[in-house]
This record gives sequence, C-alpha cells and structure tokens, in this order.
Amino acid sequence: MVKKRGINGDYMKERLHPLPLSILIYMIQNGLVLYSLPRLVAEYFGTNGWLSIIFIFVLVNINITMIAVIYKLGKGRSIFEIIEATVPKWVMVPFYLFIIGVWIGMASMNMKAYIFIYKMMFFPTLPASLFIIFFIFLSFQLLRGGIYKMAKAIVVLCAILQPMIFLLFYLIPEFEFARYTTFFFKGETDFFKGTLHVYTAFLGFEVSILFFPMVEKKWTKALFIGNFLSTVVYFLVTFICFGFFSFDQILKDIFPVMTLFEYTEVAFLTRAENLCFSVLAFKILSIIAIYYWGAQQIFENMFKSIKPNFWIFIILASGFILALIPDSLVSVEEWLKWLSYCGIGIAWALPIFVLCILFIQILKNHKETDNAK
Repeated sequence: MVKKRGINGDYMKERLHPLPLSILIYMIQNGLVLYSLPRLVAEYFGTNGWLSIIFIFVLVNINITMIAVIYKLGKGRSIFEIIEATVPKWVMVPFYLFIIGVWIGMASMNMKAYIFIYKMMFFPTLPASLFIIFFIFLSFQLLRGGIYKMAKAIVVLCAILQPMIFLLFYLIPEFEFARYTTFFFKGETDFFKGTLHVYTAFLGFEVSILFFPMVEKKWTKALFIGNFLSTVVYFLVTFICFGFFSFDQILKDIFPVMTLFEYTEVAFLTRAENLCFSVLAFKILSIIAIYYWGAQQIFENMFKSIKPNFWIFIILASGFILALIPDSLVSVEEWLKWLSYCGIGIAWALPIFVLCILFIQILKNHKETDNAK
C-alpha cells in the first residue's frame, strides 16, 4: 500500500509538494495575454517596453510575499479560520460572494476569449456553445479529482505545452539588435494603465492564498519559482518581438506573438502558430479549473453542511451561462478588462486585509499574556 504524503504525522491527507506547486502556479498565470503582451508593453511603456516586465515581476513578488507572511504568521491556518476568528462570517458573506463572482467571471471570460480566437482560426461556423460545453466538461473532470489530482494533471498538461517555447529559437536568424533603440520608455506612454494591463498577465497566483491547509512545509518558495518561470517566458517573448519587428509593427499588430510564430520555419512543422495556439488550450483549461476551484472552496466554507460536489455543479452552470453572454471578442475583452481590475484588487486587498486581522490577533494575544503575568 502506498502511503500518501503528509506532514506532522498526518498521512490521511495528501499535501501539495513544492515542485508540482511551482508548475501549477506557472500554468495558472494568465496565458492568453501573452499573445498581445508585446503590443501592450509597447503601447503603454513605449520604446524598450519589454523592460517593464521586470518592474511588474517585482510588484507581483511583493504581492506573493504578503501571502507567504500570512502563512507564516497564521501558522498554517486557512484564511477562513484567521478571518472568522475576528470577523463574524455573516459580515464576510458579501465579500466572499464578490470574490466568487469575479473568479467565476474571469474563468468564463478567459475561456470565451480563447474560443472566439480559436473559432476564427479553425472553425468559424461551429457554435461557441459546443466549445464551452467541451471546456466545462474537462473542468468538471479536473474539479472532481480535487486539488491534488488537479495539480498532477496540470503538470502533465505543462509537459505538453512547454516544447512550444523552443520554437522561438528558430527565429534567431531574423533577430536583430539594430531594431532596439537607445531611448527607454519614450512614446505615448501611460505607466499606470500599462501596469494594470501587464499585471493581468500574472494573475492566477492569488488563488494560492487558499492552499494553506493543503501544502507541505516551506511551500511558499514554489510561489516565487512559479512566478519566475512565467516572467522568464514573458520576458523572452517580448524581448524577441522587439528584436524581430519594428516598434511601429508591434503597435499595429493585435496579436504580435501569433504573427511571430507565423514566421517560424521548421522542417518538420508547418503553420507553427496554429499548433502553438491549439496547445495553449491546456493552459487556458488550467486557469479555468483553478478559478472554479477557488470559488468552490469559498462556497464550501460558507455552507459547510452542503456536499462539496454540489458547488461544482452550481459553479460550472454559472460559468456556462456567463460564457454565453458576450457575443463578440470586443465584448469579451471589455468584460475581461473590468474583471481583471477586480481580480487585481482582490490579489492585493485580500492579503492586506488578512494581514491586518493577524496583527490585531497578535497584539490581542500579547495583551492577554501581559495581563496574565
């Protein structure tokens, strides 16, 4: 009999190991933005905008550090235990519902955006609802297995996705440093809006704040490693785009990365851009599943007497209906923009709120200890 991995002598519950966890974090960070990322950094950060990826990476690491500090100060307690030890659950219900709504919305809009682009490229006449049903079915299979099986499945999906990165090296003969300029961040720039847009490419890690009861000790390094892997890919792709296209070409192209792959000439592969975009479906599926899983965890905490599987059906049904609403890619992008802003707000506000509660609890414990002396 194989014993499941555990900590503190608890072998009944399997714990997430840091290695698959770092791959999980990498896979759930927003993948679809990658295709327009070079244009976004050029549009909002100007010439040599690829350098902005480093600044956003630092910001995200600060955000992740807050989650790591919460885990350490909270001594492994779930955020629900930390919050509800000080704030009554009924007070938190509207905030919980808001987070659930945003996460389900982000999952559904990411799915719909991918479906619209995929339909345009391959199956323009097929109804989008068929693709939505397909993604919902796969999400159900992942959610039904729980976070441990989901993490293992996502590691496998990552192994299928990663070889696509090596196609970038076939573009090196066309790459020229002469296309770079000595001017940095010049042009019609808007750093604040640019930071918001580029930050959406890193979203997904915020769901890790729910992992506390399910991870091994010293797991927080996995958050930083996962984020570092995403940053390397974003940095590499944007850097090559700036050396492959002129600055004006990047500004005029909606999806520069797709155009970049169109120029990939590989002897054993034709239309590399189609293959790359098809394989990206695995990353989109990972993002959808983890946001739905996060919503499920909050529902379970709110209504502990109801069976967990019940919430899977509610969430998937809500996700399906939401995904049917937008009727064009422009409409989906508008939804995604506002949901992403809310997502960034949650990514920062929730850890700050939990940290404040933890400091109140620590101060209270110190006072009680001093009074007892």
